[in-house]
Amino acid sequence: MLAIAILTPLVVGLAILFLKDEPIGAKFRNRNAIISIAATVVVLVVAVLLQRRFAGNYGEAQLKEVWIAFPGAGLNLSFALDGLSMPLFLSTAFLFFIAALFSLNVQKLQSQLLTRQFWASFLMLEAIVLGVFAAYNFIVFFMLWELFLIPVVILMWRFGLAERKAAAARFFIYTFVSSAFMLAAFAALVYYAPRIGADFDFKTTFAPDLQLVHFEKQRLIFLFLLIAFLVKMPIFPFHAWLPLTHTQAPLGTLLLSGLFLKLGSYGVLRFISPNFTGVIAEWGSVFISLGIFSMLYGAFVAYRQQSFRYVIAYSSLSHMGLLFAGTLTNNEYGVTGAIIQNVGHSLANALLFVIVTMHLARAKSDDLATMQAPKSFFYQVAFSIALFSAIGVPGTVGFVGEFLMLFGLSFRSWPLTIAAILTLVFSAAYMLRLYHKMRANGTDSGWSPTPIERVCLGLLCATILWFGLQPSFLAENARSTARVVTVNSGVNR
Repeated sequence: MLAIAILTPLVVGLAILFLKDEPIGAKFRNRNAIISIAATVVVLVVAVLLQRRFAGNYGEAQLKEVWIAFPGAGLNLSFALDGLSMPLFLSTAFLFFIAALFSLNVQKLQSQLLTRQFWASFLMLEAIVLGVFAAYNFIVFFMLWELFLIPVVILMWRFGLAERKAAAARFFIYTFVSSAFMLAAFAALVYYAPRIGADFDFKTTFAPDLQLVHFEKQRLIFLFLLIAFLVKMPIFPFHAWLPLTHTQAPLGTLLLSGLFLKLGSYGVLRFISPNFTGVIAEWGSVFISLGIFSMLYGAFVAYRQQSFRYVIAYSSLSHMGLLFAGTLTNNEYGVTGAIIQNVGHSLANALLFVIVTMHLARAKSDDLATMQAPKSFFYQVAFSIALFSAIGVPGTVGFVGEFLMLFGLSFRSWPLTIAAILTLVFSAAYMLRLYHKMRANGTDSGWSPTPIERVCLGLLCATILWFGLQPSFLAENARSTARVVTVNSGVNR
């Protein structure tokens, strides 16, 4: 079934390239969009079925599939899901479905055709992101990590907004250079710990093999891997690509921006936290402090922005700082919160981007000095839920993850915990400032959400509230997984 989920968007995306584009006004003008939406529905249904088949031991790989095997080379094209990857796999399927729907909505509002190249790149991107989260092999993971660049750059370069080319170039340079660090780290792992390279498959942990490597070399491998993942998250000072990318992507795909950041946090949880426990014990406080500083810096800069999209971009930098700090606590509470926040931030970020894109598709502006909210009660409720989840108000999924990360951080350092809590006050400040500015501009009675927008808003709001009010679905999985991730840390909490 993993093959169906990953290959469906890939095959459909390639097929769409052979269909012609119908002009606006033609009978079949939405054909490629409808085919793409259908493909994302298939992927979402399969992802839900995979979740239902998931057994109780979240720390072990399940539903494993080997597509191609090269025994002589010790290489398998293998995929599997565990407690780290399953929530992100399901989130990816859900958010790409929302993004496909919303892209069709943008096409209708702007009377501007999204070509077959857009939909093909969109579906190939979904296949690659699903593959990254499901990869069970170092080489497969790295290949898909690199392939991720191609559809993202195509989408941004061809279909992004005014500064799309600068955004695409900056994203490419940062990501490509960071990938060189990852490749060097993987090569060093295989060279210094040959058993890791016996089949290149992921293990629950390769810490026992890593212990055979001299500690100085462990530090170097840790740093190289960390740089690769910090660029993708991103964390200060590796964040220069984030504002442009978050603001210049195609309107329909803006809501996926928060999900893509989770590739970095997933890498930290997958490769660093379970294995480099000695280095984390030695340097953990330094990098947790970096995460808290990134959190403070992002919140402060977000407060000063006049663009809704830039507020979201820098708020993401702030939230990822806390997520990074929670991950490196290397205790059960902090890691559990980080796993939950991987999902929670993706959903809240998507909801905020849906809201700002509704304005951009009509008024072509997200300037807080002029933005006016519609009178629609549905819109007002969705906007409130988006702000509450971003702030971390109880009852939303944002609260669950943030509370557990702060609780885990308290076992590591009380001063850093207090600093993180005070920074959350800034988060509330910039979100409430955003709300106040929009309220001060009055309401616009000239438009209301379309049916597609109502569906997207409704699904995202319902999911955020469901996970916030019934967190056990995520928490049980996250806690079981966190125990495996932290098993070598020597921390019992």
